[in-house]
Amino acid sequence: MKGWQSRVEAGFTLVELVTVMSLIGIMAFFALPKLTQVMSLQSSGFKDQVKATIDYARKIAVAQRRHVCVSIAASTITVTTDRGLPVNHTNGNCPSTLLLPSGSNVVTAPTSVTMSPVVSFDFDAEGRPVTGAPATITITNASVSQSSTLTVESESGYVH
Repeated sequence: MKGWQSRVEAGFTLVELVTVMSLIGIMAFFALPKLTQVMSLQSSGFKDQVKATIDYARKIAVAQRRHVCVSIAASTITVTTDRGLPVNHTNGNCPSTLLLPSGSNVVTAPTSVTMSPVVSFDFDAEGRPVTGAPATITITNASVSQSSTLTVESESGYVH
């Protein structure tokens, strides 16, 4: 029996491979719907963030008695202000940065979330939109084929 040696080959059996593949399939079945929910929540959360940013700009215009400009691009929203007297304001011209509570004046959309159309408007010292309103902003999440709209009213500046 000296010449006979048992060889143990390293590897997986067919049963082990089938078991692991079925477990991966079951986990994917439950995980993929959750992933699309997360992406859907991202666009919904961003819509709320855009609404809050526009509301904040309007409230700052009233509180500081200054013009505040809001500029919306495909993936960013920028807020600036005119530190001069409200009567001397040139529509759409706000050279000074207005810091948001986040510490920046720019809000950036998550990946695959876009806004359209590209629009700019400014609020006067009474919180009413001066230029570019009523504005309807469409927020689209391409990864889950979802879109929603925000409207800035021309008389009151209210966002809904």
